[in-house]
Parts: sequence; C-alpha cells; structure tokens
Amino acid sequence: MNKKIGIIGDVHAEHKRLALALSWLESQGVDSIICTGDVADGVGDIDATCDLLTNNSVLTVAGNHDRWLLTDKARHVEHAHTKSVVSDSSLNFLHNLPQTLTLQTDCGDLLLCHGVIDDDLAKVWPGTATTEAKRSLPLDKLLGQSSGVPRIIVNGHMHFRTLIDFEHCQIVNGGTLKGPYPGVTIIDLEADELCGFDYSADTGFLPTQRYSLSDSGARRVWSNTQEFDCDWTPVILHRPRT
Repeated sequence: MNKKIGIIGDVHAEHKRLALALSWLESQGVDSIICTGDVADGVGDIDATCDLLTNNSVLTVAGNHDRWLLTDKARHVEHAHTKSVVSDSSLNFLHNLPQTLTLQTDCGDLLLCHGVIDDDLAKVWPGTATTEAKRSLPLDKLLGQSSGVPRIIVNGHMHFRTLIDFEHCQIVNGGTLKGPYPGVTIIDLEADELCGFDYSADTGFLPTQRYSLSDSGARRVWSNTQEFDCDWTPVILHRPRT
C-alpha cells in the first residue's frame, strides 16, 4: 500500500531535471512516483523524457500539451515539438497516457489528473484579492457524492505548487519542472505530512513548507468550489517568489 508518494508536476521535456528528480525521490524512499503530464513542449529532449518516465515506472497522465502534439494543435506555443521530431516509441507512450489514474493509499484513493478530472484545460483556484476564482461543476459533483470521493486529488496545469482543502478531499497541485521555479512534492501519509521541495542546480532539492494533511489549522476549508470567494491566502509548496 502506498504510504509515501513523490509528485512530479508538468515536465515539459525537462529531461535533465526529471532524471535528477527521479533519482532524488527514490533516495527518499517513496513507494510510488506520479506525474501530472504535459510531457511535451519544452527546451529538452522529449524522447529522453518519455524513456525516463517509462523506465522508472512513473504513473503519468496526459496533459493538454501532449494532446496538442498528437493532434497537431497549438504548435505555435513556445518550444513546441512536432511529431516529425519525436520517435515512434515516444509517440506511442504519449498516445497511451490516460486522462486520469487512481492510486490506492493508506488513507483512501488518490486521483491523478492534469487539469480537473478529465478536462485537461480546467483549473481550480479559490481566488485572492488580485486573482479570480476558478470553479468546477464536475469537481463539485464528485465532491458531493455519498461515496467514491477520492481522499486526495493531484493535478497540474497551473505550474503553481499549492494545496486546496475541501471537507473530505484535498487537491495538491504538482507545479512544474519547467522555468525558474522547479520542484517536487512528497505526500507522506505515515507522517501525515505534505512537503514541497525546490530545486536549483546549486543546492539540489531543499525543503520549503510542510503542512499537516489531517489538521488544516488556519487554512480555509471549502465544501465545494461554488464557495470560492477570493478571500484566500494561497497555501504554497515553494519558497515565496520574488
């Protein structure tokens, strides 16, 4: 049973950072490593990225960039890949990525997706004084079920590592390996802890914030996304950005 889970957010072909993240997470004794997708479109080697995910048995879902690559959509985005430069094995890997995965853990099911459930472009965000809320009726329907509600949902897409607390479920955003704020996250169910780790070439992976999963403390807890009112202090899993 999974007690300690390593989370890798949107990869965007950062094969060198991915290799380091996989090695470091293995050294932390995780039971499973999961990835929120968006394997495609970045400055690195997409074939090496797909090989790393495959060879390390990383549980990975499809992101919108993977879908766009396979369907020749939005190839104007920065550092876009085209199918002509991607190996057949990598294209097959991307084609077979599911939209969602369910992982059994010690505290209940973990649902892995890219956006919100099977919508790879959707976002969930309670909103702040300077940002608008992003609500989701499909998520609200899931949260309102009498049974089958996942204990944890892990998603990506927003490139912002955060934690959103609902009454019977928590959403953890895995962030990204791309850009100036890369990092990973570990869910440690035995320690009842969620911890973010920032990565830099100089220091490697260093812990940032740690949060209790069972005790929300001063964090806001929502019934569903319709309650989002933009009165929220984001729970961050990285060092404050300057």
